[in-house]
Amino acid sequence: MANTITKTTLNDGPRNLIMLVSILGDGSGDETNTLLVDRSLFVPTDGLELVVERIEGAQGDFQITLSFDATTDLVLARLPNLTWYDHDWREFGGLSSNKAGAGSIGDILLTTSGLGSGEVGTFCLQMRKT
Repeated sequence: MANTITKTTLNDGPRNLIMLVSILGDGSGDETNTLLVDRSLFVPTDGLELVVERIEGAQGDFQITLSFDATTDLVLARLPNLTWYDHDWREFGGLSSNKAGAGSIGDILLTTSGLGSGEVGTFCLQMRKT
């Protein structure tokens, strides 16, 4: 079997994209650079971008790293274990997928560390389309 990653799109409007992500570990090990958000499915026009404005949630005793996919992936956020977090970048305009460097197409990848059987986590990813 494989870990279960459930992505629920709460809002896919002309300007905003909000996703709820739930992870359930089955004991098969960590996720490594798993595609979480495929920009082309939500912003199909080349040159447009996703801007991550806010991430909030919590998970068990494992960590999550979110990265923009690029030739050299750019870490977007490290989500800590065993605590509620609320990373809010709206005050200064958010974190743009277009700033990820060479080879970036705007996708967001997920990597876990310490994901064990029965471990759960849920976070909300709020993005803006520009």
